[in-house]
Amino acid sequence: GVNKVLIMSSITYYATYVMGSTGAATIIQAVYLVVSIITTVLTGPLDRLLGRKRTMIFAAAVLILDKVWFVIDPFAVGAIYLNAVTVGIGLSITFVMFNTNRNNIADLIEWQSGRRIDSLVSTGDNLAAKLAQAGATQLLTLSLHMAGFNEALPAQPDATIATINALLGWVPAAVTFVMLAVLCAMNIEKDMDSMNAEKAARGISVSD
Repeated sequence: GVNKVLIMSSITYYATYVMGSTGAATIIQAVYLVVSIITTVLTGPLDRLLGRKRTMIFAAAVLILDKVWFVIDPFAVGAIYLNAVTVGIGLSITFVMFNTNRNNIADLIEWQSGRRIDSLVSTGDNLAAKLAQAGATQLLTLSLHMAGFNEALPAQPDATIATINALLGWVPAAVTFVMLAVLCAMNIEKDMDSMNAEKAARGISVSD
């Protein structure tokens, strides 16, 4: 969510003040959306092929590696389009997988405590996401302000351009490193296997 806010909001600034064409933002966003739709369809088969944890780590790795070219040369047109493609891949996979994990968390808690708390898990997840996205929006606004952004200027100061590039490059990469650390520590898939094995040992249908 943080990455999506940073990238999708910064694209307009990048297109306008770095590429010199506000209309380019529409094309970049269209590339992102098309790749996102395709990736969403393919996430299920990829999950079955690699397993959930590996699939999510793969998504995080894509989000990190795609930033290398952009961080090295943020003014390369190819780099910003590659950024859009890989963000479409990475964020779509994590969105689908996180929703799946949320459902599994509810299943695990029900198995352990006998209580079904889908609404609580969903509300907590949504609250955290909204707070994170609000924080990302404030980061974007504050950083551009501190860098001297002035919408009345046809050309922005070098500090503003550098900030826009950072919000599309190394800042999302840093956020993704945090996400990768969380993913490496998560064992929901293993916990689900243990729950299903215990159910099977007790003669309880896994589908129950």
